[in-house]
Amino acid sequence: MPPSQDTSTPPRSMDDLSSVDLDDVLHQARTRLGRDLVGAAAHYGRVNGTAGFRTDAGTWVRLSWRRNTRLDPSAWLGTEAAAAAISDSVPRPGWIAAATWSDPDRGVVWRAEETTLAPAPALSTTGEITTDTPLHGQWWNALVTALEALAAHTTDRTALDHAHLTRRIHEVYGTRIDSRIPDNEWACAHGDLGYANLTGPELMLLDWESWGMAPIGWDAACLWSASLRVPHIADEVLQRFEAALSTRSGRLCRLLLCANVAHATRRLGRELPATGAAAAAAETLLDDLARTP
Repeated sequence: MPPSQDTSTPPRSMDDLSSVDLDDVLHQARTRLGRDLVGAAAHYGRVNGTAGFRTDAGTWVRLSWRRNTRLDPSAWLGTEAAAAAISDSVPRPGWIAAATWSDPDRGVVWRAEETTLAPAPALSTTGEITTDTPLHGQWWNALVTALEALAAHTTDRTALDHAHLTRRIHEVYGTRIDSRIPDNEWACAHGDLGYANLTGPELMLLDWESWGMAPIGWDAACLWSASLRVPHIADEVLQRFEAALSTRSGRLCRLLLCANVAHATRRLGRELPATGAAAAAAETLLDDLARTP
């Protein structure tokens, strides 16, 4: 980066690291972790500024960055914290090591985190599923079991802020909906359960940056929202997680995700692929929540 360029914030291109010259960053990762990275097998998160690499040791290194002024220790150390706090009954990569360093030229801090390899690829390169992907009963059963085991844990981490839920629902749908969630309707959640963070055919939950306490049904609601473009998979989520999604907190979680789609649609000034399905679901949820105390 030329010295004359403003480095107070990273360029937007860093949201997609496949477009960034990372030679110096990869050198730092190799040196600090003591691993060779297989660049030809790189996997890039196209919107969240991450890249993943196989190593010469048969492990995986995930590279990510944060702005110098916006470091969130809770998210930054999520995978490491999950390794210490969550039982092996929740299938996830094993945490091995991490290295963090400052990059003043780009105005960011980098983190290279080494884990064991997942046994299967992620089901999608994005959070959503957009094609009819076969997900067998054994996979669904394993996911239900994993989320039940995860919900049994307790933590002082937060996956979903109640104030955000209330603010977004009221912003989009008005204040007629009571968004209060009692203390007994909160449980530990992955916090970012989309299809980019689920592997198949053998199940594993990836990317534990966001885990923490959330309203019951949050993970299932996130999966339902990520399935809206394939209606029968969305219906499968509703059926498999009916117990959680039929609670008031579960319905509020689904409504929040519908509100997020509506908010993005208004902000962009155009319909998104899930706009219609989310709007239809929101109508039903608003009626249900208005009738149910």
